[in-house]
Amino acid sequence: MGHTRYRSHRSTGRCRVVCARWAVDGLSGVPQTARRLRGKLMRQHELIIIGAGPIGLAAAIEAKRAGLDFVVLEAGALCQSLIEYPIGMRFYSPADELAIGGYPFPTPHDEKPSREMALNYYRKVASAENLPVRTYERVERIERRSDSFLLHTARLPHGTPTWYEARCVLVCTGIWGKERRLTVEGATLPHVLTRYDEPIRFWRKRVLIVGSGNSAGEAAIRLADSDARVWLAVEPPTLEQCKFRPFILREILLRVEEGRITPLTETHILRILPECADLRCAQGVESLPVDFVLTLIGLEPDPTLLAPLGVPFGADGKPQHDPETYETVIPGLFVGGALSQDGFIYVARERVRQAIASVRERVRAE
Repeated sequence: MGHTRYRSHRSTGRCRVVCARWAVDGLSGVPQTARRLRGKLMRQHELIIIGAGPIGLAAAIEAKRAGLDFVVLEAGALCQSLIEYPIGMRFYSPADELAIGGYPFPTPHDEKPSREMALNYYRKVASAENLPVRTYERVERIERRSDSFLLHTARLPHGTPTWYEARCVLVCTGIWGKERRLTVEGATLPHVLTRYDEPIRFWRKRVLIVGSGNSAGEAAIRLADSDARVWLAVEPPTLEQCKFRPFILREILLRVEEGRITPLTETHILRILPECADLRCAQGVESLPVDFVLTLIGLEPDPTLLAPLGVPFGADGKPQHDPETYETVIPGLFVGGALSQDGFIYVARERVRQAIASVRERVRAE
């Protein structure tokens, strides 16, 4: 391969992109010009925030107000985690608990905020703050250096490789995207789902919903209201002992009385076949004829980015960190939101403020 000639610095737009693709340690055949330009190609930030969900955006607002040089990298669209929620879904929290950055969350007639309201709200906040969010840029790997981190990313949809360097990294990727699955025969059959979008897809279908939390309870309500034949399989002896919010429990019990939801308590799924599900419950051993099985049994963090760096994880599957600074055992690497065990937005938004204060203290001290 001969040497490639480059034009002057004034026309480096295209050249910089090409050189950036070469500028990786250990890659053979890197032209000397690319090596010389490398220092200009990778501008170091004080902070990189991974994830542009509600907590990532809250952290970005705090970082901006703290005067930090930062950028936010998001693998999908803005608030991709909310986009993945069922269409028309209502939040369990009141509007003021979803608000970030001091911006009021408006809802008409004090109704519970919906997925669509939240997406519109967070978009407006991100635009009002002019946050430096780079969507469709997936972080593939975080490489630890002596005094910084090198982030290897892929720009979607074509997977174009890009690199960022930062003194500190705050991971706010949440837990969406890695759903817990049943560990029984048939758990991977095509009619066994771990999420849904439109309840009408299940119109007049026989659906077994597995789960004892709010997501399973709300799914049972919405599918029953869409004329599906619904069984709700839970582990506790009674529905009242499940983790349902009071208003969700009330709606479930109403539909149970109407015969639109059939509860199955103390349930253990034995196996799933193409046309039925075998289970043992308080009502006995049954083989239910089903068209779909919807397993909503929780989510767990994806350790892909943190585990290779040596971050230990607790028994709950979440990364261990300092409860005051939210810094992991890796200096300069922080976690926020669901990864820091703050499952509620109103709790996490306050604690990312502490994390950003810790980041600012670290970068200013160096």
